Amino acid sequence: MTPDHTYLEDLTETSTRVEPALVVENPDGVNWDADCDVMVVGVGLAGVCAALRTAEDNTLPVMAIDRGEGGGASQLSGGIVYMGGGTRAQQEAGVADTPENMANYLAYETGEIVRPDTVRRFAEASVHFQDWLEKYGARFGGPATEEKTSYPYDKSLYFSGNELTVPGRELASPAQRGHRAKPAKGEPTDLAGQYLLPPLIASMEALPNVRFLRQTRATRMVVDRQGTVVGIEVLSVPRGLSAWKHAKAMALSGNLIVGAMGLSKKMFATITGIERAKAKPMRIRVRRGVVLSAGGFTYNRAMMARTALPAYLKSHPLGTIADDGSGIKLGMTVGGKTAMLDRISAWKFLYPPASFCKSCSVGPDGKRLVGEEYYGARTGDAVFQTGEGKGWLITDEPLWQTICGEIDAMKKVFFQKVQFKAIKGEYTVSAPTLDELAAKIGVPADEMRATLAAYNGHIARGEGDPLGKSEKYRQTIEQGPFHATDIGAALKLNPIPALTMGGLVVDEDTGEVLSSEGGVVRGLYAAGRTAIGICSHNYVSGLSLGDCVWSGCRAGESIKGNGGAKALVP
Repeated sequence: MTPDHTYLEDLTETSTRVEPALVVENPDGVNWDADCDVMVVGVGLAGVCAALRTAEDNTLPVMAIDRGEGGGASQLSGGIVYMGGGTRAQQEAGVADTPENMANYLAYETGEIVRPDTVRRFAEASVHFQDWLEKYGARFGGPATEEKTSYPYDKSLYFSGNELTVPGRELASPAQRGHRAKPAKGEPTDLAGQYLLPPLIASMEALPNVRFLRQTRATRMVVDRQGTVVGIEVLSVPRGLSAWKHAKAMALSGNLIVGAMGLSKKMFATITGIERAKAKPMRIRVRRGVVLSAGGFTYNRAMMARTALPAYLKSHPLGTIADDGSGIKLGMTVGGKTAMLDRISAWKFLYPPASFCKSCSVGPDGKRLVGEEYYGARTGDAVFQTGEGKGWLITDEPLWQTICGEIDAMKKVFFQKVQFKAIKGEYTVSAPTLDELAAKIGVPADEMRATLAAYNGHIARGEGDPLGKSEKYRQTIEQGPFHATDIGAALKLNPIPALTMGGLVVDEDTGEVLSSEGGVVRGLYAAGRTAIGICSHNYVSGLSLGDCVWSGCRAGESIKGNGGAKALVP
C-alpha cells in the first residue's frame, strides 16, 4: 500500500515540515549522530511525564527534544490537573471522593471515546498523581471552594467541570477534582502552568540518564524494512545567541498581551527565520521507542481547515506555534491511525460572575443556544456548531445590575479587567423591549420572544429546565430594559480559545500507536494531545493535563516493559 502523503502539505508559515519516513536496510549500518533507548518528542506535561517515568530508575538512556524551551501549551495553561478518587489534597480539604465515584462522573464526559475500564483505571491512578508529581517539584493542596468559577485564583481545589449540573449529580456525588498547581512561597499568583512545568523539567534534566535538546524539532521518522521505528531525524539550533533569541521569541509569541498588540507575527518570523538559518540536522538512533507528545494542531490553520468545521477557524489558538500537527503527521508517515481530527474544544466561559449563568443564551436564529451553567467547552461547542460563531446572553435590568455588582466586587487579574470592561461596555447592547433588542443584534424578534417566553414559563410553572440547568441559576427575565451580551467568536478582547482533541489512535493499555492497517506501529507511542485520550470527547478544566500525566506515564511504563497503564498505581 502506497502511503498518502498529501496531508504533509497542510502547512502554515510557522509549521514544521515533516518528510516521509526514511526506510533503512540495516539500522546498525547507518551513520547516526547520537543514540538513546527512548526519544521523547515534545516536552509539555505529557512529554516530561514520559521522560521522568522512563528514566526515574536510572537504567535507560533517554533523549527529549522540544521546539522551544519545554513546557508547551501545558506551561501556558491554568495549571489545573484533573485528579481525584481521594487525593491527599481532597482528603485534607474534607472532600469525599472515591475512584468509582470519579469514574461514574467521567463516563458522562468521556462518552465512548475510551473503554469503560480505561476510565476506571485512569480514576484509580489519578489518586496517586499528586504524590508522584510532587516528588518532582510540583505543589498541590487546598483550600477547596464551592464557588462557580472558571479559574480559582485564590483557591486550589474546585469543581472544574459539570459535577454540579443536573446530569452530573445524577451520575455521581459532586467532588472538587480540579487541582490548581500552587506557587512556591514568594512566587506571584499567575496562571499555574507557569509554576507546574518548570520544576518537572528541571527534575527531568537533573536525571543523569536524560539529555534534553531545546530549540529542536523532529522532521522525519526512520524505520527498518519491517516498519519498526528505529530512529528519528531532527533539526537543532545550536546553543548560543541564536538559541537565546529563539527562546525569547517563543516565549513572547504565546503572550496574550503581545497577541492583542498584533506583534505575534513578528515573533513567528523571528522563530522561523532562526530555524531556517541556524538549525543543524541530526540523525538519532532509538533502540526501544519514540514517544510523540508534541501537542495538537491548533496553530496549523491549514490543517484545521481540512479537518474541522469552518466556524472553528474564528477561534483563538491555545498553545504555542509548536502545536502545528507535526507530531501527528510524524506518526502518520509510518502508518499511524488517526481519529477525531475534526474535534475541537473551544472554551467560552459565561462565569464568573456566577449570575451570568442565570441569563438565557440565544443563537443567531433567536433560539436558546446552550444550558448556561455548563462548563465553557460545551458553550464553545454551541457557539461554533449551532451558532456558527455567534451567540448572546439575554438579561433583564435586575439581573444585569446584579451581574455588574458582582463584576465590580470581583478580584481580577489584568486580562480579566480588560475583558469585563469590554463586557460592560461595547460587548453589551440594551433596548427597552425584546423586539428592539433583537433588531440591534440581528436575530428574528419572534423567535427570541418565543424563546424567552418558554424560558420564563418553565420557571413560573415550577418545571425543570429543558437543558438541565440547576434551580439556583434560574430566574425569569421580564423587566426591561433588556440587555444582550455578545459571546461570539469575533471579540478581540474576549476571544474563544481552542485546542484540537483528535490525533493518533493508541492502544489504551500500552500507549502504542495503532497502525491504519491493523496491529501497532512497533517502537512508536503517543501521549497528550498528539493522541486520542480521556478528554477527546468532552473537555473539562484539567482533564487534558490529567490525561497528559496518565498517557505520558503509560508510555514510559510500557517502554520499560512494566505493563503500561496497569503499572501506574503504586
